[in-house]
Amino acid sequence: MDVDVGVVYAEGRRRVGGLVAGLDAEGAATTVPACPEWSVKDVVAHLTGICADVLAGNLEGVATDPWTAAQVEARRSASLGEVVAEWNELAPQVEAMAADFGPAGHQWVGDFATHEHDIRGALRQPASRDSQAVAIGVEFIAAGFLASVADRGLPVLALEAGDWRSTSGAGTPAATLVAEPFELLRAMTGRRSAEQVAALGWSTDPGPWLGCLDWGPFTVRPDPLDE
Repeated sequence: MDVDVGVVYAEGRRRVGGLVAGLDAEGAATTVPACPEWSVKDVVAHLTGICADVLAGNLEGVATDPWTAAQVEARRSASLGEVVAEWNELAPQVEAMAADFGPAGHQWVGDFATHEHDIRGALRQPASRDSQAVAIGVEFIAAGFLASVADRGLPVLALEAGDWRSTSGAGTPAATLVAEPFELLRAMTGRRSAEQVAALGWSTDPGPWLGCLDWGPFTVRPDPLDE
């Protein structure tokens, strides 16, 4: 997707900033069902911490649990308002150079899109499910997910979301999963149970591919997440 990822991220940052503006301490402490170990403030702290770490060159262990946990812990004593203010100070600097990041820029936006909807789910404020951030996230995440399918030696799987399509290999797909981009992103990032994914638009029995929901840093949910 040929877009300026910095512009897309900035648009999303403003959406989330507006969404959490005015939350009191109780609202900021709302548990995020998609990330049950984190509160709404913790998720924003993670997004802020990524920008801080990029600017500081602190990329050792990028995307690992210890790396993200340190971002949250560093902002434990700050209020949500203070964390958002830091995000708004740092993020424009990253946004300005993000077009030069290559695939890492798409990963950055994909992570943001995932967490925007984690926050929206926690606050019961669904919106922006057809955003460019979601579309970028689907394309980036799908590459890893479909590589996992191929690495497991499974028959070729095709994914379709709107006009976008990709497959896990060459040849005629043995199965096709058709879903809205938002649902596909949530399914591939551990935000849906196996039963929920199986209920999507599969062309055949999805059983052989459901195990692929555990891939990379993601683990299939044991229970449904309704958003």
